[in-house]
Amino acid sequence: MRILRSTGRTVALAAAVGALALAAPVTASASASASASASTQSASAAAEQQAKAGKEVQVWASNVRLHVEPLVNSPSPTTFGPGKLIDFCQRQGDFVSEPGQGSSTWWSYVELPGGSDGLWISNVYLVGGEKIEGVPDC
Repeated sequence: MRILRSTGRTVALAAAVGALALAAPVTASASASASASASTQSASAAAEQQAKAGKEVQVWASNVRLHVEPLVNSPSPTTFGPGKLIDFCQRQGDFVSEPGQGSSTWWSYVELPGGSDGLWISNVYLVGGEKIEGVPDC
């Protein structure tokens, strides 16, 4: 009987060690997964912060209408240009053509560098082409 007890204890000890060995990789894996998730969230937050900060863009034309929607016939409370605006995002809207400069259906949601209400400007009037590189889609 003494042998059975010893064997029973040995089996119980082996089972406990085995359980710990199996749990260790899971814990390390969970830790690595949590670290990767935190890293992804950090990168996502950085991208979101950059989008909130906007990108400075140059308006090449004079007295360009800024609109409340990316539509030619939407209200236009002000004009701007030439000068710099902060571009937060861009999306497609009405087709705009400027003789000798090109055409585009892309519009940018912009603010004045010192801050203002957001308004829309056709990308035709911005330096950088039909769709501005480095500016996210809205």
